[in-house]
Amino acid sequence: MVIKDENRGARVWALIHGVAGAEAVSVAHVCRAVGLSAGTDGASLSLVTGLDRRTLLHATDETARRVDALQFLLGEGPCMDAWTQGGPVLVADLDSGVSRTRWPWFAASALEAGAGALFAFPLQVGAIRPGVLVLYRAGPGSLSGEQLADALVFARTALAVTLDTVGPLGMGDRSSAGPAPEAGAGGLGEDRAEVYQATGMVAVQLSAGLDEALVRLRAHAFASGESLPEVAQQVLDRVLRFAPEGGGVGSGGGGGVGSDE
Repeated sequence: MVIKDENRGARVWALIHGVAGAEAVSVAHVCRAVGLSAGTDGASLSLVTGLDRRTLLHATDETARRVDALQFLLGEGPCMDAWTQGGPVLVADLDSGVSRTRWPWFAASALEAGAGALFAFPLQVGAIRPGVLVLYRAGPGSLSGEQLADALVFARTALAVTLDTVGPLGMGDRSSAGPAPEAGAGGLGEDRAEVYQATGMVAVQLSAGLDEALVRLRAHAFASGESLPEVAQQVLDRVLRFAPEGGGVGSGGGGGVGSDE
């Protein structure tokens, strides 16, 4: 049976309110409810104002959290493409040759993290895309037509809830806005202000632009097996300092690294 759009919207809200219970509806409830409808194992929702300006609003579990972190770390993946292209990116099998060719670093890492399929939906209003809703399955498998239709409605609903939660921060450049406010059960808990601050410091160290500085941070994190926030904190603590291309990196304890004075 094909569900009419107005009935689908009402059913989506009913599912969300069922998860929320007596609590005020938040992005956490949206992420939890979408799996009941789409038959997925987990979800995450990120605020996105640029390819290097992202904040995880909520992840339902560790796999969803890890998948989000990997895309931010590696700079590639369905979430990035969905935001850039302004349309859903549906990946029924991350282990396929197409997926491994399109996202050579991310696909392998996401599989190791426990995701076999990924579905990314931009939160979009006109030309503005303040975020992305990402669903994952532990194993491969596409969404049915009805599941896809539901997921699209959930993305529109997530947009409304996100803007209510985040307000104008989601509609512009957050680079000078400071950390996102706490949102209680909504969970604005993964702000990456330290990454942006460290990017600026590395740009000065390299006499380079912010894009190159972020690439260097990501590359060092990937090579060292550390998270991007961990590497960023080392930069902020003056434990880690970057040199121009060919000069490597060094610690604050010596090894030819200049003083920060």
